[in-house]
Amino acid sequence: MSYTYGQFYNDTLEDATEVFDEVEKYGGDAERLLEERAYSRGVETYFCNAFEIVDAMRGDGRLFDDATDKAEELYDPSDFREMVYKIAEQGYLLQMLEHYSRFVSVEEETA
Repeated sequence: MSYTYGQFYNDTLEDATEVFDEVEKYGGDAERLLEERAYSRGVETYFCNAFEIVDAMRGDGRLFDDATDKAEELYDPSDFREMVYKIAEQGYLLQMLEHYSRFVSVEEETA
């Protein structure tokens, strides 16, 4: 079974929601928590589906391009497998940040 953009979107939404709830309940640095979550998801995907995540991200061309640019800024692109892993990690983070910013916007509007 192939990992789809819909699955990727739902996974990042679920993770962003968990981080949002954690910050609301206990406080903390949301960006750091999102980065940690993306990294941990990246470690999980390194051996199983980083290539599938990157392929799924192509469902949103802007996200794929942004993740690729960010990974190239931060890491040496000479190792193809490592770069795919880093693109998956950065894409996961960027999508969670987008979800999270929507949560904060809605909360500010209702306050």
